[in-house]
Amino acid sequence: MAEAQPGAPEPRPFPPVEPAPPQPRTTPRTLVVWVITAINVAVWLAMELAGGSTSPRTLVAFGAKVNLLIADGQYWRLLTAVFIHIGLMHLIFNSVALLSFGRLAEMIYGHWRFLAVYLVGGIAGATFSYLLTRGISAGASGAIFGVAGALAMFFLVNRGAGPAAGQGQLGSIVALLAINGVFGVVNPMIDNWAHAGGLIAGAALSAWITPRFEPVNSPEGVRIGWQLQRSSAASWAIVPVVLVILAVAVLRIPPR
Repeated sequence: MAEAQPGAPEPRPFPPVEPAPPQPRTTPRTLVVWVITAINVAVWLAMELAGGSTSPRTLVAFGAKVNLLIADGQYWRLLTAVFIHIGLMHLIFNSVALLSFGRLAEMIYGHWRFLAVYLVGGIAGATFSYLLTRGISAGASGAIFGVAGALAMFFLVNRGAGPAAGQGQLGSIVALLAINGVFGVVNPMIDNWAHAGGLIAGAALSAWITPRFEPVNSPEGVRIGWQLQRSSAASWAIVPVVLVILAVAVLRIPPR
């Protein structure tokens, strides 16, 4: 072992290593869309066990949209019909569409805003179907079209700002909606009025609550990034859900 030389500085101990602070989560969580999907699957399984999800008796018992019953005061069917699916393929198709559109929409809008858009789109779609079509119907298609409308509105509002600019999402969503619209016209089994009602309601509501990208500048005034700002008005976004139900209840418009 070497001896310390006289006058040499004493060795200093290394400073303790501080643990690295936890990194912020860059991708928001999606919770509501998975809960809704689980509810849809659970309701479908219960209907299968109760007599089959394609049975008119089972559909009526579980709360499908039935015009005469709604006109008689069962307005809650405008909501319960959103969580009912007729057959396995109906459930699979809507689940894939919901997870495709819904996860992105929930990351953009946040949990409660996304839930408000989903419910408003679903109830508005069921209301349009009640007013303009006959027969039993059910499904999440109106709600999903409402979510698609909300995504289209977000990319429209932010088309010149932030990460949403110049990426072609708005055109892709519009093209997909157009394809679904044409397919609905040629397929008489599809409730096109429910799709239209959900799309209109989702776009209208999101025009009020859609988040906007705001520039983040340095103290020198140089743009260094973008920040997504959500509207404080979104805490009242669930109000239109109640207004739709009350409007139908007060007007008592006879079914077509």
